Amino acid sequence: MTPLTLREHVAEPANLWIHHSFSRWPLAREGEFSCDLATGSLRSSGAAADAASVDERDAVELLHLVTDVVYVPPVAAEHGPLRSSIIEAAAVTGAPLLVQVVRGRLADTTAADLPLNATIVLDVLDSLVCQAEALREEFRENRQSSLPFAPPPLQDATLVWPLISGWTDQPEVLGPATVRFAAAGAHRVVPRSLDLDAHDRRLLAERLERTWPEAFDAVFHGDDSPPDEAAFQEAVKAAGLDHRLPRPLPAPPLPARLRLARELAGHLIERGDAAVTGGDAYYRAARFFDRNEIDIEAAAREGNLGVLPWLEDPARRAVEQWLAERP
Repeated sequence: MTPLTLREHVAEPANLWIHHSFSRWPLAREGEFSCDLATGSLRSSGAAADAASVDERDAVELLHLVTDVVYVPPVAAEHGPLRSSIIEAAAVTGAPLLVQVVRGRLADTTAADLPLNATIVLDVLDSLVCQAEALREEFRENRQSSLPFAPPPLQDATLVWPLISGWTDQPEVLGPATVRFAAAGAHRVVPRSLDLDAHDRRLLAERLERTWPEAFDAVFHGDDSPPDEAAFQEAVKAAGLDHRLPRPLPAPPLPARLRLARELAGHLIERGDAAVTGGDAYYRAARFFDRNEIDIEAAAREGNLGVLPWLEDPARRAVEQWLAERP
């Protein structure tokens, strides 16, 4: 049997801060679609036929080796103990988790069930696909009733909107959807851009062909241009929703200085994303803090910020300001 390992990813807002994902994972529920949040591809019931043999003990042991965000995808009901074991282990080790759930599975995991270092995200891709015909009519007629995929109150859960070029990144889809999300009690909707290969496109298009022809054409005949994130941000802001996920942070027994450094690195990455010029300085500083367990408060207190590698202006000024504004 191939040993279970962790894949590494660059932790950034675009992939919901995921740094680690499991090399194998159990099959999704038959016919279920979800986003692979780590890679921006499609997860489906046929995507991982060799993954049913994932050993809970191996997965739990891997959590003792990491200090940054581990991605926990959806699982079918029979694999629920695997996810539960990972969540319980994270509560002990302090490793931060990103726990993904899909339509109809919220009862399996709620925010109250999770340790403070675990974050729930609700992926609405399967709902978009399963309710395609009803959604098409709602969008077309601009009805005011709740859409079938409008979420129930989710406490602090975050909705993940799959951005697919030519379809879910279009204002005529985003506008009505975000308004209804807000009306249903959601507070945060974040995008995940999907880069669909030919196999993914065919799977989605086959489900959409008869019920949502416009979506079928966009998925099957769409070009390779990136999804329009600007249109997404405009729609979310217009609906009064937050579109940024705070970085999931480590918890005790991992040291407090590590939590602070990761929080600061996340802030610097967001500053770099927003910068018109000079963004590289923010990114370099963020990666330095991610790689090194610097006690940033002690360094600032002792006047040593200026000698830290990669901490040149404007990143140094941003660090000083961030520390000064902390409660």
